[in-house]
Amino acid sequence: MAGPVPDVPISPVDTAILGINVTGQPYVVTLAGLLGPGGVVDADGHPDAGRVTEFLVPRVAREPDLQQRPQRRGGRWWWVHVPVDVSEHITVESAHGDGGFEALCARLVMKPLPHDRPLWHITLVPGARPGRCGIVVRLHHAVVDGARASALLERLFDDGGEVDPVSDIGEDHLEADRPSFGARAHHVLTMFLRRPVRSRALLGPVGRTRDVASTSVDLDRLEAGALTLGATVNDAYLVAVGQGLRAVVTEAGEQVPDELTVSVPVRVATRGTAHNAVGVMLVGVPLTEPELALRIVARRTSESKPLARASGTAGVPSPRLFTVFTRHQRVIATVASNVRGPRHPLTLDGAPLVEMWPLGPLAGNVRVGFTAASYAGRLWVGVECDAGNLPPASRIAAAVGRSLHSVAG
Repeated sequence: MAGPVPDVPISPVDTAILGINVTGQPYVVTLAGLLGPGGVVDADGHPDAGRVTEFLVPRVAREPDLQQRPQRRGGRWWWVHVPVDVSEHITVESAHGDGGFEALCARLVMKPLPHDRPLWHITLVPGARPGRCGIVVRLHHAVVDGARASALLERLFDDGGEVDPVSDIGEDHLEADRPSFGARAHHVLTMFLRRPVRSRALLGPVGRTRDVASTSVDLDRLEAGALTLGATVNDAYLVAVGQGLRAVVTEAGEQVPDELTVSVPVRVATRGTAHNAVGVMLVGVPLTEPELALRIVARRTSESKPLARASGTAGVPSPRLFTVFTRHQRVIATVASNVRGPRHPLTLDGAPLVEMWPLGPLAGNVRVGFTAASYAGRLWVGVECDAGNLPPASRIAAAVGRSLHSVAG
């Protein structure tokens, strides 16, 4: 018989993430999707929640991260193993009413995960689309970063394939030589000595309501189009993010700047027991037409990414200071994350996952965020914005989609 599972100290970076206060929004990674009929979903898009629970019980039992809750003892935080009642982590909610499935997602991203149980939850949404069941998976950012969330989702579904939990699109080599002190100092200076973001629409006090939307593009076509200009899928995505920002600025009646700085998380090698292994790269994204912007962004990311990656995980030394800084910063206009998702279609006990788009939390004074993930041959982009201060997320997503399809075409 196996003995009790020992408690694990939470790493400094994950402890900091656990304590971040982001304008009333839980610091949660969200994966939203649609399940087609089959297995646990009937022809009308209604799920069998009991069968879903039964299916997930043995899979959750193989995932230590889903069996731990945070506990503070002796001045530090620990991951404490606890018995898991999977049924308490699965609920069924209706998407009927104004805004449908997207409006429900916007409400769920603002719903905290209680600390008295493991920090994850799955919501099933009957009839989210005609003949489709919505699914919303929420995991606290202290438990997973984007890549770990994608890999975890793949393991929870009955895919039967190999899972690579660390790679993001087009980037499989995470090791890098440690940069010199001078190179790192220059990296920090170039990150923060940038043209300030002056837009009153993009940056400012963030309200407590959200709006979300998504767009997608064929991944092979996007990669081929980007390659003709010496760029990557991620470069094309950043250019599209720039067009989404341009749409916000234009609708606000502000003068469109030549470029805006975007914060781009990059994968780094995992250290110790940390659940988050992410560095930061700041990229000036031109707001000009996509082809010209793509050439410029490709050059900038090729120069900046190796140093950002080699500099290691971005720590948060003081959550309180971090919160104060982010509420008043003028360095970045947005955060644009991008992770590699499953390459092949997944099914949840016979129900095919036909869409999967991610959402990341807004932090500080940033009013719109972009999160991308590849899935089954498409790049999906989720847009989340401050509903009280910005235009509908669907308009921002439409601008992103036009840019992506322009490159793919």
